[in-house]
Amino acid sequence: MDGPHLAGHHTSHPAVDASGTTVFWHDGRLLAVDSDMTLRELFVSDDDRNVLGRTLLLDGGRVVQPLGSEVLVFRTDLAALADGPWPCGDANLLGNPVLE
Repeated sequence: MDGPHLAGHHTSHPAVDASGTTVFWHDGRLLAVDSDMTLRELFVSDDDRNVLGRTLLLDGGRVVQPLGSEVLVFRTDLAALADGPWPCGDANLLGNPVLE
């Protein structure tokens, strides 16, 4: 199953929640892709800085994203971070965005 097409290539390192939703920053947008490959925009900015940092998922669905010299914090409806040392690995196969 292919996920949604994302133009460009400036994407942060993702975080995966316990429900299999992957959250990341891509070209000025905070995006979430669920285990059914449905894309949601959680935040949109006209800021054109490229982010290559790590997206963090904290308790209560808070997402932390570095953007240049700033740190942005968002309140979301995401679940807690998936268990395991690498949530996109065997600990969360349904949330792996490259699983076919």
